[in-house]
Amino acid sequence: MPDEATKTAGTDVAVKKKGTLSDFIASYEGDFAAVVPRHVNVEAFVGLAAAYVRRDQYLRAAASANPASLILALRECAALGHVPTPKVFALTAFNDRHAPGGKRIVGIETYHGVIERMFRGGGVQAVHVEVGREHDPVLRFNSTRDRLPVHEYDEFAAPEDRGPLKAVYAWATLMGGATSQVIWLNRHDVARIRAMSKSINPRNGPPGGNFWGPPWPDEGPNTVPMWKKSALHRLETFVPTSAEYRWQVASSEAGASRGFTGIPDRPVREFGPSPDDVVDAELIDDPTGPADPGGPDWSDVETRQPGSGAPA
Repeated sequence: MPDEATKTAGTDVAVKKKGTLSDFIASYEGDFAAVVPRHVNVEAFVGLAAAYVRRDQYLRAAASANPASLILALRECAALGHVPTPKVFALTAFNDRHAPGGKRIVGIETYHGVIERMFRGGGVQAVHVEVGREHDPVLRFNSTRDRLPVHEYDEFAAPEDRGPLKAVYAWATLMGGATSQVIWLNRHDVARIRAMSKSINPRNGPPGGNFWGPPWPDEGPNTVPMWKKSALHRLETFVPTSAEYRWQVASSEAGASRGFTGIPDRPVREFGPSPDDVVDAELIDDPTGPADPGGPDWSDVETRQPGSGAPA
């Protein structure tokens, strides 16, 4: 990146582009450290972010044209407790004529990332999400009579043989064994969610950047994941989620309640002899004898060894 400084309107990111892409991202390590949860290593986060952007020509071009959007996307990723990887939190480049340089980078949390935050919340044992297709023998759910969706399908059939997508459902098994609210979306519900997405217009991004894929009934490589993500986002309303693992938070709170501030740098008490301690000694007779206590004189009392009997 060339040496220059820019300020992006509408953000709090003051961008100083200097050196390589890795140097540029590393210069914001302190910003990421301020928002990232404790289970994420900041140095690893920076390294993964740089590698992610370097291997994608569209991200490299967008980062050069609008570096502030890259930093904002990475901040969001850090705040959610993720690291930037395509499977969990994807970075996507879009053409945006209103953005600086005509390009913008957006961070998109995948459905794997949503599930991960649910488990971090510590309130669920399992998360269930599945899609149903047109030719599946049984696929139904009515919230007035069904506790869970009823779904049967040929697990050996190809998606093409099972037909177009028809519905997606999700629920969670809570820690106590209870079942959460069931989310059920048919294809009309998903179509409304898709219509609100900024990624459905091919002009907004490079080829392959359309996350939803073609309109129903056709599918792209990300169509099924986007259906699942839509259901899981609705499920977030009914189950706890967290950017940080709850056991870490509980451990910190427990330590604070006990007043624990960490292991001291040096022992609280120096163990060792004090000036008043006896280090070495020898028992000797006191020639002066003990002080007279002022009691009776027992010097004329005959003494005998125990068991020697009465005196003759």
